[in-house]
Amino acid sequence: MTVKERTGRIIRIAGPVVEAEGLSGIQMYEVCRVGDEELIGEVNRVEGSNATIQVYEETTGLKPGEKVIATGAPLSVELGPGLIGQIFDGIQRPLHILKEQTGDFIRRGVVAEALPRNKKWKFTPAVEKNDRVTQGTILGTVPETTTVTTRILVPVGINGKITKIAPEGEYTVTEPIARIETTHGEREVTLMTTWPVRQGRPYIRKLGSTTPLITGQRIIDTFFPTAKGGTASIPGGFGTGKTVMLHQLAKWADSQIVVYCGCGERGNEMADVITHFPSLEDPRTGRTLNERSIFIANVSNLPVSARGLLTR
Repeated sequence: MTVKERTGRIIRIAGPVVEAEGLSGIQMYEVCRVGDEELIGEVNRVEGSNATIQVYEETTGLKPGEKVIATGAPLSVELGPGLIGQIFDGIQRPLHILKEQTGDFIRRGVVAEALPRNKKWKFTPAVEKNDRVTQGTILGTVPETTTVTTRILVPVGINGKITKIAPEGEYTVTEPIARIETTHGEREVTLMTTWPVRQGRPYIRKLGSTTPLITGQRIIDTFFPTAKGGTASIPGGFGTGKTVMLHQLAKWADSQIVVYCGCGERGNEMADVITHFPSLEDPRTGRTLNERSIFIANVSNLPVSARGLLTR
């Protein structure tokens, strides 16, 4: 399909929802770049070559007639070394990179790669040439921080024989570390993979929620026990201590990785989290909690549709 066939124009705007025409072959949940500023959006309705697009950025100033570019790919995230310790928005844009590009006030339409492309990671192989592998087989390990070791797996849908495996050494996330011979030809594997956000990761079986999650807070462990793999809520009004409790859970709970999602939080509360986490000591290692934490900052002044991405 040519670029011209994949480029349309805006015909209607209703808040964060945009309707476009002329997008031949458009598919549901395809990512689009909307308007002259190329705002990020996702298709949620298709009628012929017309598409309704949910835009995940502020749409003020958009006009009918502006271009819409269909990327041909679903909304996806990057998985691999480099996630730990970073602060992302709801579509996995690293906020420190956006600040370097635009300053304290982030411009619309800015794009940044989630994982650093120039940083090298020490890779230690766990397989050898001619080994047969299937999806999910551990190819090797990467020490991401002093407390977190990332396992590099054979990507989903790839099964075959190892024809080449990189020796122990340092590699970027885009350099090939293995080649696998499959029934459809050879496939290269890197430290990084992308995954559609609307598609669940495959698993062999689900573990039952039978092991308690020891939070380290006696009031919770005694009166409101939670199982590993389960969920819990902390309802409460402004200033009642929810964020402080999350600090304590992150510090003392029996968990390996902390993913802190600030969905709709006030900016000052998210700033408080980001300010204090680097100073919180991990009681198990004596180092900072940042070395096993990931932050998602989708504060209350962002569009509601963008904040909703965190629920997926």
